[in-house]
Amino acid sequence: MKIQHLRFLTAVVDYGGVIKAAERLHLSQPSVSAGLKALEQELGRPLFDRSAQANRSLRLTPAGRRFYRNALEILRQCDVARLDFLGEADAQPRVRIGVLDTLPQEVIVKLFQVLEKQEQNLQIDLWEGSADRVAGWLAQERVDLIWTNVNDLTQNARVLWREPLVAVVAQNHRFAKVRGHIAIRDLESHPFVHRSRCELDAVGRAQLRAAGVTLRVTARAEREDLAFHLIRSGKSITLAPKSLVPDDLVAVTVSGLSVARIIGLQWREKLDPMLLAMVVDAVGEVILMMPTLSKIDTKLKKRK
Repeated sequence: MKIQHLRFLTAVVDYGGVIKAAERLHLSQPSVSAGLKALEQELGRPLFDRSAQANRSLRLTPAGRRFYRNALEILRQCDVARLDFLGEADAQPRVRIGVLDTLPQEVIVKLFQVLEKQEQNLQIDLWEGSADRVAGWLAQERVDLIWTNVNDLTQNARVLWREPLVAVVAQNHRFAKVRGHIAIRDLESHPFVHRSRCELDAVGRAQLRAAGVTLRVTARAEREDLAFHLIRSGKSITLAPKSLVPDDLVAVTVSGLSVARIIGLQWREKLDPMLLAMVVDAVGEVILMMPTLSKIDTKLKKRK
């Protein structure tokens, strides 16, 4: 059994398919597919349920899920053994950071720059994914800390900012001329672009139902840039965190929709305190210098 094939398996699961896994591993799609096939042949049974539609993501079989968890542990032990062999004196300082894929891109780039300035010898591994995915990586200790959605009960976390969910419209949209806010019922009067990463949680959906509002969804966009391009080109609206609203679009407060996302850092329990302090300081510096975050109230707040 080849370690490389185990890495192929975990990448396909983590990134939702062979194509994205190949891109992240900087390999060709046929190479990854061949590696998975060889692994399944050696195991003597399928790892993935391929009975679903062709456009659906690959899903592990029950046995595949068990093997995936074992593969994660094997790879973790390989990393531990390699670092132990190199010795602490030879090992390069390393931090693995998972970041939410709806954070402003310039904020992530700036974090790299600040960390590299603080510690030039530091190796920084960045893993981007959905809130569920980065939380899973942290739970498996595949990353050291994550920059993502948190809540007031999240352990080993620090709140960075809270921001409301706002309606997003083009500059020539009639809502852009409204002073103050629009009503929650106004949301159903225009075509709605649904962002695949929409932060409209159960509370927000309940508020829509209570107001008798049914969103008239005319587009479902996986990419943030596509969603906002659709807003620019027509009379559609969408909902998004205030920090994500591009400068050429208008954020409008929605009365009756009290939904906010809380962004913060969360870390694994035994993370080196010095490493944690370095990242927290770097993130705080990034927040203070980024114009993107001037749209919202940012603050550093410790969580016990």
